[in-house]
Amino acid sequence: MWHHLFKHIDILPQNVHILDGNADDLEEECRQYEEKIKSFGGVELFLGADTKCSRNAGIGPDGHIAFNEPGSSLTSRTRVKTLAYETILANSRFFDGDISKVPRMALTVGVGTVMDSREVAIIITGAHKALALAKCVEEGLIVCDEDATLELHVKTVKYFKSIDHVIHDLIGTENVGLQGNTC
Repeated sequence: MWHHLFKHIDILPQNVHILDGNADDLEEECRQYEEKIKSFGGVELFLGADTKCSRNAGIGPDGHIAFNEPGSSLTSRTRVKTLAYETILANSRFFDGDISKVPRMALTVGVGTVMDSREVAIIITGAHKALALAKCVEEGLIVCDEDATLELHVKTVKYFKSIDHVIHDLIGTENVGLQGNTC
């Protein structure tokens, strides 16, 4: 991310925060990343881009955001994620096409982390993302705030609010781990 984006824009290095996939304790790296986000008052803009030079922040051909494979919890936070075979195969392009060199796990911001951002922009490029874009636009793979849901069917909004209610009020956010599981 530094090489392909941040060094080309007007941003101070101390204002760039990238997960370290080589950290000694990956769970702790994820926890600290979430804490850092909170300490700065949240994410102002989540920019997801998956181009020829980026590996981890865009939308996958199946519609997943970052490394949140299909089925990831909507309340998931930054965590270690086991990658689906299709994702491993897609990322082999960064490893000279050798699938055996591709990591089987990755660090990712969670869906909940993305949804908590004040603004979200996803850049989608390439024919291999056409199906993901079609599903996003035509079948509703959209991350939005509550105000943007004002014209949606009531049952859609109620469903997602009920999930949020279960996590926040019944289970308690302090009892939910980084992967959305209960402690």
